[in-house]
Amino acid sequence: MAESTPFSAEITEEYICPVCQEILQTPVRTQTCQHVFCRKCFLMAMKSGGAYCPLCRGPVSKSERSAPARASDIDLEMRMLLGGCMYCGKQVKLHYMKLHYKSCRKYQEEYGLSPKDPTIQKDQKSTKCQDPKYKCPLCSEQNLSQRSLLEHCNNVHYYQEVEMVCPICATLPWGDPIQTTGNIIAHLNARHRFNYQEFMNIHLDEEAQFQKAIENSYKLSR
Repeated sequence: MAESTPFSAEITEEYICPVCQEILQTPVRTQTCQHVFCRKCFLMAMKSGGAYCPLCRGPVSKSERSAPARASDIDLEMRMLLGGCMYCGKQVKLHYMKLHYKSCRKYQEEYGLSPKDPTIQKDQKSTKCQDPKYKCPLCSEQNLSQRSLLEHCNNVHYYQEVEMVCPICATLPWGDPIQTTGNIIAHLNARHRFNYQEFMNIHLDEEAQFQKAIENSYKLSR
């Protein structure tokens, strides 16, 4: 594997996102104009700005608005190049620069952030490991695990077609506690026969999940 190359000030613009003006994270490239952005920045721009490149206003196809092409060449270069943090000056591989910001005191001072409290992180980990309990939305049965709730509803309420809030969805980070589903029993059977936490860390946001998947793909390809 090639050794890390010292970062050169002359090439910084290649690795700066035109939207957030910071080091690229999970770089993606538009098909027509070939401009590169952070994946998260690009998707946000598509939601607010429509079907145009955030930089030159060139056309963006319908498919890439939700699934932009990965700029794998830029990503690979960023894994090899070292760059100085613009806040503290520490040399960090460009690919990990935004991760470095989370522990960079000068960056945190610049933007009014504070380091994460390790006790809070510990509490979050312990909470994640707990198996949540639910109340049946159709009767008074309580303290049900996800599997027990599904079994209970199928055994007791299977033929009831009732519009209700799903108690499982309501507790998920992306869930809406007031959103109802037209047929709660059908919904439980369609969406909750498996536990999301067995397949993903539900406490990570979409971008973090995507980044983790990219990291794992690199490990598998070696």
